[in-house]
Amino acid sequence: MQLGPHQQPSTAELARTALARARVATLVSRGRGPSVESLAVVRVDDSVEGGPLVQLERSSPMVRRLAACPVATIAVAAPSPFVALQLTGPATQCKGQGEDLHSFRLSLLSARLVAWRKVVPVPLGAFHAASADPLWPHAVPVLEHLGQAHVPELLACARAHGHPQALAVEPRAIDRYGLELALITAVGVTTLRLPFPGGPVACLAEVTAGLRAVLTCRCGDSFHRSPGT
Repeated sequence: MQLGPHQQPSTAELARTALARARVATLVSRGRGPSVESLAVVRVDDSVEGGPLVQLERSSPMVRRLAACPVATIAVAAPSPFVALQLTGPATQCKGQGEDLHSFRLSLLSARLVAWRKVVPVPLGAFHAASADPLWPHAVPVLEHLGQAHVPELLACARAHGHPQALAVEPRAIDRYGLELALITAVGVTTLRLPFPGGPVACLAEVTAGLRAVLTCRCGDSFHRSPGT
């Protein structure tokens, strides 16, 4: 079943979420051909305006490479069904945030999401206009909690939503549009997305009361935060 635009994140939203939750990135410089010095692991920060900020140790050979040819690509992990977000553009040096660090601002020329068998370009206008998913800080503990404490309820829900053949279920993703489940059947694995009634939501507090009680209940040990925090 094809989901509508208000039932799942756009590629731009997935890209912004990937960048927001990243703390480190792989940086590849484009100058002077490939070498050991053309690859570095850097700190990345998207919490400020003007494009992602990457930070390098002052002693890194990458500082000299970027001075000679500033065009570079950073890659961070991306939400399913993708594995990486790649952002490319010139890196302009800016004021550092410590004596031991060089900071560079990446002005984007392209953005793309990479899956195992395809690459999906993300229009830059849509990328800059989109926001990271507001539920991403809660996603890991919520999914862990659902997988540990509520599998029978999720399996019953999947069967009630047209998948009576489901043998097992695993919560795979949660975002402002809804909850995504991986269903195991006798013939393989399929995906079921359960949109939030009245969604998309801006925080957990906007999820309908019955579902919010399951997402934020205090059974088990995985998730002990109040709604909306």
